[in-house]
Amino acid sequence: MAAINVSIRSTIITLTFYQMINDFNFWLTGTGWAAAFFSNERQNMRFEFSYLSDPLLELFEALTKLIKGQSDIEKITFLDEPGEHILIITRQKEDVIGVEITRSDTWDSMSEKYSTLGEKEIVYSDIDTLKNFASVVCAGIDNLLKRHTLSEYQEKWHLSAFPAEAYDKLKQVTTMT
Repeated sequence: MAAINVSIRSTIITLTFYQMINDFNFWLTGTGWAAAFFSNERQNMRFEFSYLSDPLLELFEALTKLIKGQSDIEKITFLDEPGEHILIITRQKEDVIGVEITRSDTWDSMSEKYSTLGEKEIVYSDIDTLKNFASVVCAGIDNLLKRHTLSEYQEKWHLSAFPAEAYDKLKQVTTMT
């Protein structure tokens, strides 16, 4: 009988599990009012905000910059009356991002202007891939555009038209990755 020598090297395999976003929606809830919804397997976050900011334009531009490698951190402001939610997307690795949503009873711009500190509470925290996050956002926006025509969007959102050009750019860079 012949002896067989088997050498097994010990290999460490690191598995990283991300709590990836699986749903994003943007609902026009009334004239000048909307709601955003983010969720993953562990948490759901829904908040309302007003037309005083244009968060969809900011979101599309931010994701485009991140995908193109032109930025490592982006902040998208959803103004409420009073207060705000801020979506902060931070590149952690090449395609891995941290996603946080903070809530404050004051507006950052007003706090800075008058040197007051508004307390910020982290109400949503996630780690995701940039590709997944952008794809889920695009799916949510596609659902929004199925519910509303561009003219209905502008009528309901009040001051701003749907940022179609920025959305087209985002979809273009998303499909390239």
